[in-house]
Amino acid sequence: MTRDEEAPDPSLFDRRIVERNIKRGLITRKDYEKFLKSLSDASDKIKSPDDAPEPSSSPAGTGTPSPTTPREPV
Repeated sequence: MTRDEEAPDPSLFDRRIVERNIKRGLITRKDYEKFLKSLSDASDKIKSPDDAPEPSSSPAGTGTPSPTTPREPV
C-alpha cells in the first residue's frame, strides 16, 4: 500500500475472512500485520468470570416461570 492509496476498509481484516481477502488480493499480508500492530491493548477491560452476575431462573429476570418450568396443579 502506498501513501497515495486509501487505507483498506477495516472489515477486510475480520479474522473470519482475512485469509480469503489476502488470497483474493484485496489486502496483503503486510497490510494485515500492520493492522494488527495498530490495535490497542484492551486487556485492562477483561472481566473475571467471578464478576459475572448469577443467571436468573426466569427469562430476563421477569419473575415469571419459563415455559419449561412445571406448573403446580390448580
